[in-house]
Amino acid sequence: MPTILDDYLRHNVVHFGGRTAVTIDDDALTYTQLAVFVEDARLLLGKLIEPGDRVAIWLPNSFSWIASFLAVASLGGVLVPINTRLTGSEVVTILADAGVRVLITAPSYRGRDYLEEARDIAGSLVASIVSAPPSTPPSAWQTFESASQTRGEPLAGGVFCIQYTSGTTATPKGVMLTQPLYIHGASYVANCQRLTPASNFMSAAPFFHCSGSMHAVTTCLVSGATLHSMSVWDPDYFLRLVERHRGDTGHGIFFRDIVALGAAKACKPLTTLKVANDIEPPEFLRRLAEEFGITGIANIYGMTETGGNLTMWYPHDPFEKRITGNGRPQAPNAIRIVDPETGETRGFNEPGEIQMKGPTITPGYYRRPDANAAAFTADGWFRSGDAGMLSPEGELRYLARQRDVIRVGGENVAPAEVEQALCEETGLKLISVVGVPDERLGEVAAAVAPASENVDWLQVLDKLRARLAGFKMPRQVYVTDAMPMTATNKVQRAVLRQWIGQDKLRRVV
Repeated sequence: MPTILDDYLRHNVVHFGGRTAVTIDDDALTYTQLAVFVEDARLLLGKLIEPGDRVAIWLPNSFSWIASFLAVASLGGVLVPINTRLTGSEVVTILADAGVRVLITAPSYRGRDYLEEARDIAGSLVASIVSAPPSTPPSAWQTFESASQTRGEPLAGGVFCIQYTSGTTATPKGVMLTQPLYIHGASYVANCQRLTPASNFMSAAPFFHCSGSMHAVTTCLVSGATLHSMSVWDPDYFLRLVERHRGDTGHGIFFRDIVALGAAKACKPLTTLKVANDIEPPEFLRRLAEEFGITGIANIYGMTETGGNLTMWYPHDPFEKRITGNGRPQAPNAIRIVDPETGETRGFNEPGEIQMKGPTITPGYYRRPDANAAAFTADGWFRSGDAGMLSPEGELRYLARQRDVIRVGGENVAPAEVEQALCEETGLKLISVVGVPDERLGEVAAAVAPASENVDWLQVLDKLRARLAGFKMPRQVYVTDAMPMTATNKVQRAVLRQWIGQDKLRRVV
């Protein structure tokens, strides 16, 4: 039987078949052409997988990514999107954890030979590797077989995607997501952003994140809008695309780089872009509205565990609300604010932990009963680990992360993962990684370690680049004679951030 995503694609072919479905860089596909791409991918992948099999997509934004995404969902497979910036060892961890049977990758991307890397690292892990050039019809994709019989354990509850996220742990966790969850969230986004088949949606978000696969690909699919994307981020090129396609709606990821180009350069190309969303401080969003003309700018709130956006505003909501708060939850989801220590529900405008419940919340983490026990309350509410408050009207205001996640230019970095790698490379027993402000990326990772004459930090970081994706790398390294510790022997990260800001630590890198 057709899946939900199939139904939307078929509807758009019938009613808007000749309209452009997606452009990537300078290439375009109509909805009819996209459907042909998807059907070709179904025919190829249908010979390699059975319902429930895991299929990893290690591709840049491309027609091949979208065709693989929709074809695997249609075949009843389970998608495992993989960040193109991850190193080979990071990819292996995900492939092994998910039990991936087929890996779809590009021949090359940004100077890396992805196909060669895939065959080196995954040849014994997966049953098939598929080479899918970005704009090549699936009928011309190449398949490489191995002797592996990998097949992940069956999943209940209609899970169609395992999205790996750094979270706060040293190893990534697989967030399980369903098609109804994605469709529900995408429909809410389309409604809040007033998307129609006449809309031109601008997105620089990577498809391997929910910001790309839900807020861009799926949202445009359910609304019939045209998605304009790009394979490699380039702010100057993005401005040209907005001007060329008269983009009217979009979302974040890119705005800090756009602001860095200056209003004199950016305002004219952005003339048509009026509705957009981001997660930024009020003063930054005010600049986007007043200096760059994006008058429908609004804050949002969400995470991988909610399939992307959980709360949003409408463009006509009061401007001050849109930039100081984070919106209303999509029905019938519910939000409550609780005391993180006692679990007692807080009153209106009282800060506490944001907890969520409803149809767009993940059913849990794949093969992680410990993480599920920690993430869900006894009565079924998801603990976000974030601090916030609710207004009397039920509108959310996000305040801060209670968890230790570092947000680097839209990517989540778990300090524990970087700390573990640093300790293994240096032989030191205690290293702390914290987020420090960065004008372009929002924040970046900084490492603080005990002073030692036996550590060559430049050599350590050079070795680390083979283990960790670039966005996870510490951009600064400091040493100290004594770490600030709590009474329970935990590092006081807030104190370290304060010391860095006050130049109280010696910087060695």
